[in-house]
Amino acid sequence: MRIGARVIKTGIAVAITMFICRLLGLEPAFFGAVSAVINIQPSIFLSLKEARNQVLVHVLGVSAGFFFGFFLGVNPLSAGLIVILLIPLLSKLRLNNGITMGIVAALFVLSSSAEEFLVHALARTGVIFVGLGAAMLVNVFLWPPRYTEQLREKLRQSNEAAVLYFCYAVHEYVGLDGREYHADTARRERVEKLNKEARRLLELLSRERTVTAEAAGAAGWLALAEKLIDYNESITHKSNRIIDLLPGRLERRLSSGDPPISDEFRAILELLAGGCMTVVRLNGKIRSVIVDGGTAAPEEISEDYWETLTKAIEQWQPRLAGSYYLHALLEVAVTANEIKWASRQAKLLLAEGLEARKE
Repeated sequence: MRIGARVIKTGIAVAITMFICRLLGLEPAFFGAVSAVINIQPSIFLSLKEARNQVLVHVLGVSAGFFFGFFLGVNPLSAGLIVILLIPLLSKLRLNNGITMGIVAALFVLSSSAEEFLVHALARTGVIFVGLGAAMLVNVFLWPPRYTEQLREKLRQSNEAAVLYFCYAVHEYVGLDGREYHADTARRERVEKLNKEARRLLELLSRERTVTAEAAGAAGWLALAEKLIDYNESITHKSNRIIDLLPGRLERRLSSGDPPISDEFRAILELLAGGCMTVVRLNGKIRSVIVDGGTAAPEEISEDYWETLTKAIEQWQPRLAGSYYLHALLEVAVTANEIKWASRQAKLLLAEGLEARKE
């Protein structure tokens, strides 16, 4: 079991809240602790944003509790009317996440002693805002989250996984030779999960820039990081497109008696496999430049590889007769186009990364 910084900060915020409430004689302090737990957020930006929303939610809830309790008294009718009023009001203000807390705050104030309603209601309001304040201060000043290194590591993992998944798809296509095929859904799910995690960290870090100086000068790197995430997501999608070709190709070969692969077509498959290795090499350079902050030799966009592939297809083309070979040609075209895109985009991204290092 892992106890992270956020868990520790939540415990500290609760302890501070309980201590301040006891020091000021505010009861019941446990409600302030609940407020503190709710308002601990995974980033400073979200902490400030949520604090602003929670202040508004609590003000509306406390005000409703004061109003109905003072004018209608502490009774079931007041409690029901508060709920009927607050739910549509908070929804209208797009504070849906605070509906429960707003209602609880209102009922908490409303449940104050009828004999000394104002005194007790004010004390309970103080409890709420002590917890809110403690959570915000702890989140901002104690171990503020640092997402830069987390994002760098997730970029590395997601790019490596996406490129390996791409090569897995190409090699499955190249090596499919009359055998049964089973899709590796676990590999696909892992890649997509890593891409989502990288995207989430990028969003958190981008938001942090609005309230901290940690990434104030990192706008250029964040733009590159976003482009790398876009690339990872796109190459994952293109891997899926290649994998989607496999069942049809296998069925077509089996229905045709699993004919042997000609030397001309095998040459095409070997070129496709070689193109995949180029994508692997280029992405190694990208990680070195964008993730590690290192340097690498630039790569020019060249048509040599594709001219070689075209010649190989031309040598195989005389065999094209009937739908069997036409389908094979279309599949080769799709796979080659995905490799071409992955290689070209990698070279462009590498060039952007190297140019950014010069600035």
